[in-house]
Amino acid sequence: MSFINVTVNDICDECGITKPTFYKYAGSKDELILDLYDVTIHELITDPYHFITSNTHFEQLIYIFTKLIRDTEKFGSDLFSQMLISNLNENHNSFDFRESLTRLCVTIIEKAQEKGEIQNMNPPEVLYRSIAYMFSGYEMSWCIKNGETNWEEEILESIEAVLDVRKEYRISRKAE
Repeated sequence: MSFINVTVNDICDECGITKPTFYKYAGSKDELILDLYDVTIHELITDPYHFITSNTHFEQLIYIFTKLIRDTEKFGSDLFSQMLISNLNENHNSFDFRESLTRLCVTIIEKAQEKGEIQNMNPPEVLYRSIAYMFSGYEMSWCIKNGETNWEEEILESIEAVLDVRKEYRISRKAE
């Protein structure tokens, strides 16, 4: 069932809650989708395991974007399309940079530059902004194509190209 066809009653029935309870925590069904990124970002920031076990800083960066991709796919193109539409109708700031994620990624890029993993020596803030906006473009294309594209491989190749990742640190299939 697509998001458009889901009613607040359907959501309440599935969650086992009443409509008043639903409206106590969410103003509408649209509000439920507006903070999807925040859930993923919170998980990224509060779970250091994958950062500690990564062998390189570039692997840490790729973990972040892979987690964003996989969570986006888990929620589905229909849901993300609705989030895009909702933000086109009125900016709900769903796609604004989150300070905690920005600081984390900028630091990782800076460390990867220092270690020679990333050869593009432009300011880490500029590089992060570039790959973050690139991610959004791939995500929109994925939504437009109803999830029928392998955007994970495409975004990883693009990140490697923009950052000019040394060959031995690349993880995309094209690097092989």
